[in-house]
Amino acid sequence: MITVKQVYSHRFSPSENEYRKQVWNILCSSFLQQFIRPSDAVIDIGAGYCEFINTIKCRKKIAIDINPDTRIHAAKNVDVIQTPAHKPPSSLRHQAHVVFMSNFLEHLESKDEVLAVLIAARALLKKGGTILIMQPNIDLVKERYWDFFDHKVVLNGPSVIEALELAGFSCDVFVKRFLPYTTKTEYIPKIPAFVRLYLMLPEFLRPCAGQSFFAAKKL
Repeated sequence: MITVKQVYSHRFSPSENEYRKQVWNILCSSFLQQFIRPSDAVIDIGAGYCEFINTIKCRKKIAIDINPDTRIHAAKNVDVIQTPAHKPPSSLRHQAHVVFMSNFLEHLESKDEVLAVLIAARALLKKGGTILIMQPNIDLVKERYWDFFDHKVVLNGPSVIEALELAGFSCDVFVKRFLPYTTKTEYIPKIPAFVRLYLMLPEFLRPCAGQSFFAAKKL
């Protein structure tokens, strides 16, 4: 069986990983930080190589992933828990102000598992907590959704919003045309500062947009 570790070590070269870190630095400072206070506890589900959780400014940082390499890439102030996303430890219940997921739900086995992960995420949040999701949107990328071998679940904007509602959230922010589909695309210049310029554009003018963004409150 091919493991998550094998997939990611094959997908991104060292130079691509360095570029991704620079992109996340700008993405966090230019957009995501507005949803997260310095005093917050943040849990990154499907943290991967920890680009987000290493970079975001907050009091408490927790990374959840089944990939053993996550621990290697985590900063010293990040607690790493190697466990499936739908089975976080009970000690984390109601401990987070914010739960974050990036390019994660499409890798799950089914829509039932997507819902189970969202319900588990809700249990991690304090009252009034927020879930932030960056997600490929098949309405935007069409057949390119299947360019990555480990994509399994098909999702668009309305389906993610409905899943959030079923899990006990109210979606307050939905940006359909948020970011390009992937950093590997040849159509986007490999200049990290481009991300800041890209986010300054009106949503309808963003070229090659393939990812959507969601922010939802725990009810």
